[in-house]
Amino acid sequence: MSVERSIDVGDISEVWASLVAATTGRTPFTLGYLGTVASGGEPRVRAVILRAVDERRGIVAFATDSRTAKVGELAENARAALTFYDPELDVQLRLDGRAEIVTDSAVRREVWEGLGSGSKRLYDKPEVPGTRLADGASDARGTGDEAAFERFAWVRVTVDAIDAVDLSGAEHIRCRHTRGVDSWACDRLVP
Repeated sequence: MSVERSIDVGDISEVWASLVAATTGRTPFTLGYLGTVASGGEPRVRAVILRAVDERRGIVAFATDSRTAKVGELAENARAALTFYDPELDVQLRLDGRAEIVTDSAVRREVWEGLGSGSKRLYDKPEVPGTRLADGASDARGTGDEAAFERFAWVRVTVDAIDAVDLSGAEHIRCRHTRGVDSWACDRLVP
């Protein structure tokens, strides 16, 4: 028997709670899609795993290889958008904000130590992600934990707005939450 889940998209606390839940267990919101702007102005979108959420500060975070194009794109233009979708709830969350590539080694090390060995192995390759492998070649060789750590990037996005859409009912509900000085404002929008 399945447990009935729902999110009141007009309640910012419920929206944040659904994002927090995605970092403590696998939910459809664990996988999101990051939008950036490439140096030529063209949009780029790729999947990322939501790793941390700080509701109080309005921050979401993910890990990536420091050599990826997205890191360079965010360094050049910090504007970022993230989209999450839960097909069971039929709810979409779109977050707009400013990304920061964390350079503090102590912060990066703390996050790194919390990763599982499988996640750490993703950074243990000398080849830059997206590099073409020669026919029959393998990317399995490793370079060691410290080299992997040096390739590890921690990206925090300070969220300025969340567009939350509930598509589950006959009447869709859309709310836009915008960051204020001490709180979030909510406007109901036409879906």
